[in-house]
Amino acid sequence: MLRTPLAARGRSLAFTSALVGGLLLAGCTGGSSSHSSSAPSQDPKAPIVVWTDSTRQPGFQQFQKTHPDVKMTIETYDPSSLLTKIQLFNRTGQGWPDVVFDPVPNDVAALASSLYDYTAPLDTAVPADVLQGFGTANDTCTVDGKLYCLKNDLAQTVLWYNKPLMARFGYQLPTTWDQYQQLGERVAKEHPGYIIGTAGFVFLYYDFLWSSGCPLQTVKGPDEVHIDVKDRSCTRVAGMLDPLLADGSVSREGPFDPDVVALGKAQKILMMPGASWYGDFVFKPTASYATPNGVLAAAPMPTWPGADKNYSGATGGGIYMVSSHSHNTAAAVQVAQWMATSDDYQTTAPTYPAYGPAAEAWAKRLSTDPFYAADPFPVLQAQAALINPAESVTRYPIEATVSGTVVAKIRSGGKVEDGFADLQSQLAALAQSVGYAVT
Repeated sequence: MLRTPLAARGRSLAFTSALVGGLLLAGCTGGSSSHSSSAPSQDPKAPIVVWTDSTRQPGFQQFQKTHPDVKMTIETYDPSSLLTKIQLFNRTGQGWPDVVFDPVPNDVAALASSLYDYTAPLDTAVPADVLQGFGTANDTCTVDGKLYCLKNDLAQTVLWYNKPLMARFGYQLPTTWDQYQQLGERVAKEHPGYIIGTAGFVFLYYDFLWSSGCPLQTVKGPDEVHIDVKDRSCTRVAGMLDPLLADGSVSREGPFDPDVVALGKAQKILMMPGASWYGDFVFKPTASYATPNGVLAAAPMPTWPGADKNYSGATGGGIYMVSSHSHNTAAAVQVAQWMATSDDYQTTAPTYPAYGPAAEAWAKRLSTDPFYAADPFPVLQAQAALINPAESVTRYPIEATVSGTVVAKIRSGGKVEDGFADLQSQLAALAQSVGYAVT
């Protein structure tokens, strides 16, 4: 879900290193999905091993208590080491965990490929009516036409805003990005020192470029990806943000930088595009913006020029994967499905559940939370179905590249468009290094 800039960069570098190593091990034979034809023997009584982060650990423990017939060991692990460890297990022929919770959804593209051959397809293992309950949430779990994971939570972007402040200033909520830009220009003149967003962090990709459909991870086939920063869906982001960065209404820093946190505490953030978890984890905590009760509300994402839908990006959203090496696949699938769909767990989960029925149960907490000026769930629910499908999971991560090019230019006083050329060349090289043809 939430990672610091340093952690995000470290995770991406570890991913890239492990993935390139896997490609070399595979003899550069390409990376499309190709699972072994020899399935492991099955034993319905065989114990299973679960790997998880500390946040999801109580959920697995809850399953363990309520399903004593399933023998399982729960281990916490460092997600940054996942790909390297799967490589090691592939070499030694043992050690694979049966179920993994991974906070980095992009990993499934690598782990489902012939480079790692780890994940088991779930298309027929999970009942069709259960899969229907996810709506479009599992789209990013589909690789080469097969379902290889279940989404735990969504991190769809919405437009968070200070409701009393908007009323006091006499501003209307923008429904288009043109209106958002016009509002920013007014704020810079009429209320200098207030901001309507940030762009100095990798979330620039999720909040703006992904929502616009900028093709940085647009998969066209098993081994083909479209990357084109000259596309209108990329250039219009630069055209909107660069004037707002120049007049200061959009910060050149990130949402967790001290200066922006100070603006949050001073209630000088008029609005901010951000993930569905921003309310509880960025605006509410006293260590962060410490927003008072009855101030924060959520609005739909604005619509980009020429678009027919007001798309979101997605800042995170963890996944459950089942090992293709498991000797008790049925139990492993049962655990993953329960974690992703059970009201017993998901209603108390910290982030927006990907499973529709669980999300509706989870919503009851928001409706009675005095922190929000208005119940944000209707907006979160609507945007959950509007994550832009232009982007796909890929065998390469983009966070470090976006941070080192476009974000670096912004933070040094430059323009968004100044980093596009380097972003194009570096992403293309990265994609090619893991077996993609770039168009």
